Amino acid sequence: MSTALPLPISPRYAGQAGSDPAAIIYEHIKLRYQTECAQLVAKRNTVICSQGTKPPGLYLIEEGEIMLSRLSSDGRETVIALLGPGDIFGESSLLNGTSVTFSATATRRSQLLLLPHRIFRSMLDDPRLCRILLEAMARQCNDAWTQLEVLGCTRVRDKVRSGLAMLSERIGVETYEGVRIDINQTQLARMVGCAREAVSREVSKLKRKHTIDVRKGNGRQILVLVHSQK
Repeated sequence: MSTALPLPISPRYAGQAGSDPAAIIYEHIKLRYQTECAQLVAKRNTVICSQGTKPPGLYLIEEGEIMLSRLSSDGRETVIALLGPGDIFGESSLLNGTSVTFSATATRRSQLLLLPHRIFRSMLDDPRLCRILLEAMARQCNDAWTQLEVLGCTRVRDKVRSGLAMLSERIGVETYEGVRIDINQTQLARMVGCAREAVSREVSKLKRKHTIDVRKGNGRQILVLVHSQK
């Protein structure tokens, strides 16, 4: 007998921004430094920053979606995060003065703010913001370890199921039917380290078991982890 995928206790964008350290930093910057920020508009597939380059400041996402991906030495691309409104990126490179270890690409039309490096550095004089920034980076580390576990699975079935459970907690949105994940199967394949065709076969199996549903939303594919029926 098949079991439903584990559902998250608190989906990412379910109105709990107050508990998200990245969202707290975002709101603080919007309140205190918005006039210091440059406004950016990125069309779909626009590369915001490239792996190996130094960012000019901290990026804040106002609208849209940004995909962070990493290219290995043998040319394989791994999706490491999908970010949405209220998220930030580039902070690690600004803190240690190194290049970014990922490329950031808009997967849909997006609006961002760019906080200059000098303003970001001045924010670190605030102990409270430093603590919140550490919390945000700790969450990123936890996400990275979780993704390593997913990538370490040997069977495609386990990779896909574990990957969907991980994404439901990262970017899932609670609905009356289940948890919606705004991701297509190509992105899912790159995130779990599988071929697109293999992921498609596993998703089809989950659909037949009524564990997952594949739909169209906002002109793109979305996945819904269906609530189990008691």
